Amino acid sequence: MFRLLAALWTAALFVPPILAAQSRRAAPMTPAALRTRLEAFAHDSMRGRMTGTADHRRATAYIAAELRRLGLEPAGDSGSFLQRVPLLGTALDTATTFNVVAILPGSDPVLRAEYVALGAHSDHVGVGRPVDRDSLRAFHLGLRRAQLAAGGRVTPEVYASVRVNMDSIRRRHPTPRLDSIYNGADDDGSGAMGLLEVARAMATERTRPRRSILFVWHTGEEGGLFGAEHFTDHPTVPRESIVAQVNLDMIGRGGRGEERGAGPRYLQLIGARRLSSQLGDVIDEVNRRGRYRWAFDYQYDAPGHPEQFYCRSDHYMYARHGIPVVFMTTGSHADYHQVTDEVQYIDFEKLARVTSFTRDLARAIADRPARLVVDRPRPNPRGTCIQ
Repeated sequence: MFRLLAALWTAALFVPPILAAQSRRAAPMTPAALRTRLEAFAHDSMRGRMTGTADHRRATAYIAAELRRLGLEPAGDSGSFLQRVPLLGTALDTATTFNVVAILPGSDPVLRAEYVALGAHSDHVGVGRPVDRDSLRAFHLGLRRAQLAAGGRVTPEVYASVRVNMDSIRRRHPTPRLDSIYNGADDDGSGAMGLLEVARAMATERTRPRRSILFVWHTGEEGGLFGAEHFTDHPTVPRESIVAQVNLDMIGRGGRGEERGAGPRYLQLIGARRLSSQLGDVIDEVNRRGRYRWAFDYQYDAPGHPEQFYCRSDHYMYARHGIPVVFMTTGSHADYHQVTDEVQYIDFEKLARVTSFTRDLARAIADRPARLVVDRPRPNPRGTCIQ
């Protein structure tokens, strides 16, 4: 497997565009297809996809090889799908990691020079010390559910309920099952593979959107958004031609007991009206006219919210340049940044619906006669992010 991925990595550096088939309709984005992709991307062989490692390079090679197969245009460095990103603060000045960048050209001879950017991050946090995964998951899951029930407070009763949950787990699994790999199935395997399915669907549709679609898998999100920062400081398309950015980060969970009010139609939106009220209107219209009926949660978008989610994912690096953004997520959960963020806990039905919604939203923005108007104050691109 490693030899195959190494070959894919080499091939991904320099590839000619292959014309995508336009004569067939796109296959739907199914839970089964997403599961197949995510089982490969969040497999133990990827060893947590930590930025700057050979493991992360295998992950980017997989994405680039799929984009080549789909016939998207490379939009990285020197005719490749890969944009080199310097790793600052490392022992080697020449150390690099990579964004993966591709374009689906638009159909309108004028509007195709503008881009709707869709993004996710390909990295995670790698490998740590072996821990008993069952005890760890029992603790974090029990603590989160008890906190939600208690209004966020950690009380003696909360800890008592967690201990009962852990005792139950230990009776079922008396021998520890050790795990050291942070697979990042939801963070952000779900967004990365969901975005790849959006690329596949749009590349094989009979008609192209009027504007071009810019797909970017950012590196370095877990290390401080530096992959997205590098791309927006050194974009491979004119920055002023990017009309909006949709960020997918952790879109495979959000079940009951993971967020207050969560369930099958639960979806968090962050930043949707911060720069363009029109973007928020388009999102609402796609939700109304489609089959989605999402119950949007805007609580984490509130100014001054202590979680600071508006400042903590890749979309902000676009927003600081005045590009309208929306960050879509199904929310946090007990397995966030734990070895228990595994494929088996992903809600693939929900992931398929978020992915389909993303495709429809991208097309709605791309097909507008006029670009979205920025009617809210722009942040200082070199200033501190303000939630």
